Amino acid sequence: MPSEIPHLKERLAEAARYALMRRLLPAIRHNIAGSLQPIGMMSAMLERRIQSLTPDLVQVAKNTQALTALSREAAATAKNLMTWLAPVDNELIPVNSAVDESFSLMATELSFRGFTLDNQAVDSLARLPKGMLRSVFTASLIALTDMADQPSAVVVTAHDEANGIRLKITVEPSGSDDLATLAIRIPTYRALLWDDVQALADVEGVQLEMAADGVLLDYCPAKAEKPTFLTVR
Repeated sequence: MPSEIPHLKERLAEAARYALMRRLLPAIRHNIAGSLQPIGMMSAMLERRIQSLTPDLVQVAKNTQALTALSREAAATAKNLMTWLAPVDNELIPVNSAVDESFSLMATELSFRGFTLDNQAVDSLARLPKGMLRSVFTASLIALTDMADQPSAVVVTAHDEANGIRLKITVEPSGSDDLATLAIRIPTYRALLWDDVQALADVEGVQLEMAADGVLLDYCPAKAEKPTFLTVR
């Protein structure tokens, strides 16, 4: 029934969001743990100094201030990372920083698998919905690298269009012959498929052109409320 199509699209997108979340969880956990590590090191140092027979109170005070600053930074990092799982808004954010954020989140896993990351969208002044960038863009990045059969360079570019913006993610062979790295994927969940990416794109108003070596994401704010489907070629 035609009336059931919007509901079906939302259910497919919900399943795709779950698949994306399962792939992101190890990276989120790794980043949160990384933000807490300096706190543990500083706490151990502070404890040793306090237990000294003649504690240097000036240095203890400095360590305490540093510990407070580290704790605030860790709390902010954790809060931001958790919004990947439970978004609290869909504000417009700069494309260049959003690409950097996605790259940073996936950097460890992708580097272990032989991928290098190149953000050539650093000069883009466009601002796009956070939800679209965190879902469709990040899912495209993961799906594209899941398909790769050799170590590659991942390149992202952004181009302003008449009515919106076009993001392009391409994978280019890096020349490395270390094929063993491609097998290194944290086995917490299945690979992401283009069907997952398309389901997210449909509800976010993004047009996709997908291929084995790249993907184009076209976003037009004026059409976002009535997403259209672009045939894969």
